[in-house]
Amino acid sequence: MNLKGLFAGATRKRPTGKRVVVVFAHPNRSSFVGAMLDRCLSSLRSGGAEVRLIDLYADGFVPAMSRSEWNRYPEGAVTAEIEYYVHSLRWADALVLVYPTWFGSQPAILKGWFDRVWLPGVAFSLPEGRGHLRPLLRNIASLTVVTSHGSGKLMNALQGEPGKRAALRGFRSLCNRRCRSSWVAFYGNDGASDPDRHAFLGRVTRHFAAGGDRSGRGPGGV
Repeated sequence: MNLKGLFAGATRKRPTGKRVVVVFAHPNRSSFVGAMLDRCLSSLRSGGAEVRLIDLYADGFVPAMSRSEWNRYPEGAVTAEIEYYVHSLRWADALVLVYPTWFGSQPAILKGWFDRVWLPGVAFSLPEGRGHLRPLLRNIASLTVVTSHGSGKLMNALQGEPGKRAALRGFRSLCNRRCRSSWVAFYGNDGASDPDRHAFLGRVTRHFAAGGDRSGRGPGGV
């Protein structure tokens, strides 16, 4: 990844629009989840946001933490491989995650992104003598998840929706203390019709058009 060009504008005067990082985690850009991503990007940009897209599969991101990374984990060592992702997190006002829900949670590539990038000194610190983490991504004031589920809402509720809890309770807790969260989910994709999917894409558009990436709760918020 060419970091020089990506970081070149870091010291320029900031645009007036919202800074939004969109993380996409699906192997097929032409999939229904890819169509969800397109709606997110077009809606955000139409609203004046400055958008930075992270496509983990296109990047060839490796989700598994190496032994050397694990050994240096307490140091919060930022390697060249993840430097751009760390910079993007610190740059953002809002974070949007677009992915399919597999086995009740995030795809492995996205979970690995959190494991390897949300490091001590980046996403959190653990002050000596304290038993809980101190959030460091206080610049992120909005967290939105746009996802699809193969099964229906009832089945996901019975399973406890671990992916939803991980995102909106776990990862959100490392952002701004007033960070608002939104869950924009399409349930029952396995048996859905094309009109059902088209209607959901309209919901995605309306969510961001109504300010779902701004501070305070928007449509679909929890």
